[in-house]
Amino acid sequence: MTFKFEAVKSSRISQNIVEQIRSAILAGEIKIGDQLPPEKDFAKHFGVSKSSLREAYRVLEAYGLLEIRQGMSGGAFVKEVDLKTVKDALVNYLFFQNPGLNEYTQTRIFIEPQVVRICAEKATPEDVEELEQMIHAMEQEPDGKNFMSDLDSAFHKKLVEIAGNKILSLVVESVQTALINIKQIVHTDEAFLHMVCEGHKKIVTAIRKRDPELAALAMIDHITDVEKGMLASKGGSMIITEKGLLKQK
Repeated sequence: MTFKFEAVKSSRISQNIVEQIRSAILAGEIKIGDQLPPEKDFAKHFGVSKSSLREAYRVLEAYGLLEIRQGMSGGAFVKEVDLKTVKDALVNYLFFQNPGLNEYTQTRIFIEPQVVRICAEKATPEDVEELEQMIHAMEQEPDGKNFMSDLDSAFHKKLVEIAGNKILSLVVESVQTALINIKQIVHTDEAFLHMVCEGHKKIVTAIRKRDPELAALAMIDHITDVEKGMLASKGGSMIITEKGLLKQK
């Protein structure tokens, strides 16, 4: 490979390397699957130590842009950033920002009614059957463990898959994961889980009828009910408020 990378300045050494390699990947100068040069040669090219190069690699690996392989055929390889990496980063961001529940609700109401409008037009009979099977599985989980960690998330993930928009998928799945984490912290009860199932049923009924507006209204009601139910949850070590998570007194 022929590289146009420049020797880096003494300040922000590793970040400078990160920015150059990232820019080269996004510009298509380095392709997915390409192996970067041996550490010794690449560090010399940048005019830095191998430890500085490795620090940059760790950042790029956290970004999901590099895969570091060990062994005889190992090295640093360019990889495609997957949804999970980006979603996890966004969920972590939301955790530290600690948005109020109303911010989650506003975001969902901006996006998810439109998602189910699209679903009402695009969903196949097989899609509807899969959604109904998910609801049935939820109803078999009275303790709520798998309900929250897998089933609830899978239901909303399926909706955005039917809609077929990758950007919507990222936002909806990230918000859902963040909310599921909160639900587990505040200890929503069995009545809450039942309410969620009923909301999902109304959404699927509207999709089955191919009624976009009815689906949108069902989703808005569902989102609103979820907000009320979470605000009423007092069983955990923390509570969720309009201002975010707070410790129980």
